Amino acid sequence: MDASALLVWLLYAGVALLLLLVSTSFVLYAQPKHGASSSLAAFAHTSTLSAAPLSVSSRFVNSVCVLALYASLLCLFTAPVDVYLLDNALPHVPSNARALRVLYRVYLALLALYSFGGAPLAYNYAKQTEIAHLTLRFSARERLFAAAKRTVCFLLGLSLLLLVVMVVLLCGKPASSDIEWLRPLLRFSSDLETFLRLLVGTLALTGMYLWLCVCSRGLASVPLVGLLMEDHSIDENMTTFEALLRENALESRATAQTRDTIVQRYAVKQQMSGADQERLSQLKTRAQLLEERRDVLRENLQRFALTGKLTCWKIPIGVVLMLLSLLIVTSMLSTSVDKMAHSSFARGFLLNAPKFPNPMDLLLVIASRVFPLDYVVFAVLFVYLFAVSLVVLKRHGLQFLCFRLGRLQPRLTSAATMTILSLVLMQLAMVGLFALLTLAPQYATFGHQTFVDASGRVVPCSLEEAANAAAAAAKSGGQPDHCRMTQLARFYNALAVELPMFGTAFFVGQLLFAAAFVPWIAHAYCMAKKLDDPTDPKRQRLLDDY
Repeated sequence: MDASALLVWLLYAGVALLLLLVSTSFVLYAQPKHGASSSLAAFAHTSTLSAAPLSVSSRFVNSVCVLALYASLLCLFTAPVDVYLLDNALPHVPSNARALRVLYRVYLALLALYSFGGAPLAYNYAKQTEIAHLTLRFSARERLFAAAKRTVCFLLGLSLLLLVVMVVLLCGKPASSDIEWLRPLLRFSSDLETFLRLLVGTLALTGMYLWLCVCSRGLASVPLVGLLMEDHSIDENMTTFEALLRENALESRATAQTRDTIVQRYAVKQQMSGADQERLSQLKTRAQLLEERRDVLRENLQRFALTGKLTCWKIPIGVVLMLLSLLIVTSMLSTSVDKMAHSSFARGFLLNAPKFPNPMDLLLVIASRVFPLDYVVFAVLFVYLFAVSLVVLKRHGLQFLCFRLGRLQPRLTSAATMTILSLVLMQLAMVGLFALLTLAPQYATFGHQTFVDASGRVVPCSLEEAANAAAAAAKSGGQPDHCRMTQLARFYNALAVELPMFGTAFFVGQLLFAAAFVPWIAHAYCMAKKLDDPTDPKRQRLLDDY
């Protein structure tokens, strides 16, 4: 291995450490400061039951969420390394390609395992922890066993559903009772590579809903609401937090008075009753929760106050972010229209070579000539995509149709909600990885590789030339000397060729992602527009007809 390839791998190791720190910090930032151990242990010694779930966290759930986020981000940030080693690591390309192929498959297998097994187990365990005061399962082993039973039931139902999908996609409708129609399915089950592709393809397609409703919405609304347009909810939020702080202070004072009253009963030496001991334990736990809530409310109040002081920077920042959003959407739309014009369903909507101009693709291809400049551009791009997605999850929460599944709340996110959010971010990372082939197709497939065509011109590589180079290398028993595809492109192209329906569905999803930008802009404008009647903050005029 030459020095340049070694330096790239060392840089990749540094990025891996940074991503681990980011994943851990994000999960800890979303969770309450104090874990479940103290609160759950306190309730384990009480007999008072309440129907309300406990707002506790879990070290087990936090660890699972950190590992899932870390694996997904690491898989995403492998793409620039894939491009560089393909372009600049001769003659060590084969060994680097094998290493990258193994890395991609390990990452994707871990993400599939988490999605279908780890996330349901962690979610069920978190729910068992929240209702431990009702089920009286205070032991971690008991809660884990109950969560495992529910996870097994979920996996059985999901396996049946996947079996039906595989029959429909790979075998079609049986024309007779003969067993021959099951042959493709049997061959499919014995091919672990194809099985992994189907699992990853299923995750990518299910994540397309999040790609449209979270990421696309964030690209439109984040630069507009609160930056280019005034966010009128800031004053309302500050008023709300001030009122909540007053209520929290009153409840803390009442809790302290109740505790003092109980203690004063036993000013003279005498044995405290069991009921009063239990009540004091509950009051102590309640006081701790109120202190944590007070700290969270103060942090949020300070954040909104700071936001109001940075008004002069809002419009310039909003303009920059809107330009970046337009750059992303334009690039997506350009490639989607290009595929519509120059590809078809039979090809899985694979593009031989980009025909239409793509600004993001051009920027990354030029930057790839000066590594790690393309890594920096890539990082800025996906950090922005993740940032706007997190803002949407924080403002509006995660919704499926009319059902609200959870909301990102700093220091207030429950363990169960954290499991869902980690699954959402993991799927966004996976969809973003494959969306790179639409956002910057030439960069993600070949980097800045070129070849000399029949007329003597130096042109960017294409899939057709890559196939010709691979065929010529196979005849000579060597490796292609030009137009080598990245491992990411090989994985996606194999999936799109084996299952053209996947390629078509993913193409339609990316087209909708670009087209949804305009409706989301209109929606954000309507929601951020100032109300016509500011003199009626309590909306009492709505009650005039009653």
